[in-house]
Amino acid sequence: MAFYYAPMEGITLYPLRNIHKDKFGQEMDKYFTPFLTAAKNYHFKKREQRDVLPEYSTSFCDVSNEIVPQLMANQAEIFIWAAKKISALGYNEVNLNMGCPAATVVNRHKGSGLLEDPDILDRMLYDIFDTVDKENLGFKVSLKTRLGLMDVSETPRLMEVLASYPASELTIHARVRSDFYKGEPRLDTFCQAVRIYRENDGKADICYNGSISTVSDYTRIKEYLDKELPDVDISYMIGRGLVENPALVREICGGEPLGAKELKDYLDKLYAGYEGYIPEERNVIFKMLEHWAFLHVHFKDCDKQLKAIRKARSKGEYLAAVNNIFSSCEFT
Repeated sequence: MAFYYAPMEGITLYPLRNIHKDKFGQEMDKYFTPFLTAAKNYHFKKREQRDVLPEYSTSFCDVSNEIVPQLMANQAEIFIWAAKKISALGYNEVNLNMGCPAATVVNRHKGSGLLEDPDILDRMLYDIFDTVDKENLGFKVSLKTRLGLMDVSETPRLMEVLASYPASELTIHARVRSDFYKGEPRLDTFCQAVRIYRENDGKADICYNGSISTVSDYTRIKEYLDKELPDVDISYMIGRGLVENPALVREICGGEPLGAKELKDYLDKLYAGYEGYIPEERNVIFKMLEHWAFLHVHFKDCDKQLKAIRKARSKGEYLAAVNNIFSSCEFT
């Protein structure tokens, strides 16, 4: 069993990866980058390419195996071009995004838009894995998917397709695209998907993703999956839960719960990390506000203090507001 930090657009950038790895990463096995878009003009956006340059991963001893770049593509030849570029940087694994539910992505037949037509997906995957094999490219291709685009009736056919290819790992977000991130994860369909995948000779390692925000969430989901899939070794990918509680995996593994002092230190370092990544002070604050959308749950009766954080328009105002919420609100 392993634990992964899920790819989250605009969140799991190298400043966060470095700081989280340094402070809370002892039990973490992999960090997935936000997706890099493999464009038709065979060109990465400069900011996306910068995020995966190994020299910026200063907290990692084994960048090649601890960080997995995720690619967004809808054509095999473009994915292969992008994967070669990533592999040339020293990475041993690339991940194909088949799960992003954003309309702007799906409408371009990328992300979970790839799930709309299993036959087209089948041909794309055939070309990808055939090229990797014939050209002996030497990197692993893992897949991250959902249970379908609109309905769980799509799951069996999707798993039959995926089982045909030698992916190194298959991560399944236990929802369909139309669920987005709402409602309870579909644990029964996840188990059905894994069974169908194995029955069709799918050999990839299996990873679960979806709605693990607390230790009790993890315990409940793991107990269910262990009961239904006793012979399957399952890893766990967590995204929003780790933004809300950076110490969540440590707690899952029996360690100490998140403390106020270490969260404050984490946020101070994160701000400094974003200062080196984002040129404008205002945009650094906006980036921190993305974290506060999750972190405010640790403070009781904090509406007034949280409002001050959200209204901050300078570094001084932001830091003063953060100091105030820690000093005046009960931490839970």
